[in-house]
Amino acid sequence: MKITGIIAEYNPFHKGHAYHLRQAALQTQADYLVVVLSGDFVQRGAPALTDQHTRAHMALACGADLVLSLPSAYACASAETFAGGAVSLLDGLGCVDALCFGSECGDLSRLLPYALALAQEPPAYRELLRAFLKQGCSFPLARSKALHEYFSYTEDILPCSLDDNTCRYESALLSQPNNTLGIEYLKALMLRKSPIKPCTIARRSAAYHDASLSGELASATAIRTAILNDGALTSVLHQMPPDAGVILEEFFSRKSPVTLDDFSSVLHYKLLSLSRDALGAYTDVSPDLAARIGNLLPQYRSASSFADLLKTRQITHTHVTRALCHILLEDKQEDARRRKALQYPVYARVLGFRRESQPLLTRLKQMSRIPVLGRLSGAEELLAGLTPAADTAVDPGCPFRAPRNTSPPKTTSHIPEAASQPPDAKTALPDAALAELPALLRQDLSASHIYEAMVTDKSGTAFCHEYMRPVLIV
Repeated sequence: MKITGIIAEYNPFHKGHAYHLRQAALQTQADYLVVVLSGDFVQRGAPALTDQHTRAHMALACGADLVLSLPSAYACASAETFAGGAVSLLDGLGCVDALCFGSECGDLSRLLPYALALAQEPPAYRELLRAFLKQGCSFPLARSKALHEYFSYTEDILPCSLDDNTCRYESALLSQPNNTLGIEYLKALMLRKSPIKPCTIARRSAAYHDASLSGELASATAIRTAILNDGALTSVLHQMPPDAGVILEEFFSRKSPVTLDDFSSVLHYKLLSLSRDALGAYTDVSPDLAARIGNLLPQYRSASSFADLLKTRQITHTHVTRALCHILLEDKQEDARRRKALQYPVYARVLGFRRESQPLLTRLKQMSRIPVLGRLSGAEELLAGLTPAADTAVDPGCPFRAPRNTSPPKTTSHIPEAASQPPDAKTALPDAALAELPALLRQDLSASHIYEAMVTDKSGTAFCHEYMRPVLIV
């Protein structure tokens, strides 16, 4: 059995994503595709267009076999943390053979040297990074420049001479977001010494930030922009697989999409209630950013306009929006540092799976080294009661118990059944990592409930607690 992992946001699912799923299965010869999907808040520091359950449904309808949720602490984070959390999840399953990601270059050999440099952080690279940061560059720009200089003037980690142009820095490579994220995936695999084999596929869709719908495969940015500007799906459905379009239409027939500005009042209250010292405790809030928030707070009108005010040459707009989301979602720097030191402890929450993928679930039950959760009622107590394994061997009794429901598959129904773990089950996680899991789950549930409260308030629909969400089976 060959299992390939995919890390995605699907915000929303479009034809480029369907192409990626098909190519991932083909190029890795996968029998099953496991998707790690961002939760209700995504990496750019904003709420997703639709909730994670709807996006999981679209993925399952279009080729995924199993969809797992990436907790908000990792989903709404920098590329390093996003990649670290998602790779940790796939690696912890103990049965994933490959990780397939999209990139602008589509060439693993061009990405690997940069991932190795970032994983090893040679002294010369660190000195260059510090120098560019002191010059006032933002961290992404400083890192790009440091790598440029490092690859131009050293050969410490390169298997070729400096006059070989194939070993030189490629000026456009690190300015493209999917390349950058792919490098972080590779770095995370290296640091974990994971047996998962990477594979990359060249993006066929429009550029990440391209706002045009006219091409063969539009970007998710273009589709989101059209939906939010037009208030209708008619202009974007031709860019989505039919099954995904039907699911999205059904969602928007009942609920409205949300944006960061829908949280403006809640965020404003939070900012007014915090001192500058207290602001500095939140993830991605540097002393300089905390000072700017305090100084500019009287000019606050909305979350997006405030982010525009806060950005500087050194602090990117995305960095600002992520920082504001961390404040909204109560993610503190100390928590983030501890999670990173523990190599991103995580559980695997099952959002949904295909009924015919039962052999995959059986393998997951046999091999997973991390807790796997379905219905969440009682999950916090379950995580708090876990004990570490005596060694790091796979525990065959751990995590997933497949649903017992045997009714015919219905692609639009939720079948309420829980994944669970016996009270005396053990995992291969160390004590310190296990101790993080209940808090991580609480934080993730809080993020989803903040999101759901805004959706229901805006749409006039009933609030659904995450404990009441069943695992989706299609």
